[in-house]
Amino acid sequence: AAPLTAALDALARVGARLVEHVDGVAERRAVIDASPELQERERTKTAAVAEAIRDALVRRQVDTGTAELVAQIATVAGDNAFRRWIEAGGHASFGSCLDAAADDLRAALAGT
Repeated sequence: AAPLTAALDALARVGARLVEHVDGVAERRAVIDASPELQERERTKTAAVAEAIRDALVRRQVDTGTAELVAQIATVAGDNAFRRWIEAGGHASFGSCLDAAADDLRAALAGT
């Protein structure tokens, strides 16, 4: 699979499992949004996810620069999908939220 497709597929699988074990996400998100310290902690976690994706892509023989860029883009899409999932209030799957975020990303990159 293409690097971005592979990264998004992995995020979809992990995200689907993650949301099964998360309670009170809207409240949690509100607390994080109100706290600069917790926002920084979230950025640190996001950076760790991007690093893991980058490393996995490099192991798949993807050029390091490309792997870094794809990891960053996939992580942004994953964060966007998680926010969409929270906003949907349980009426959408994480996978459908990630698909929508990826579609928006592709459209933005294509200039449409």
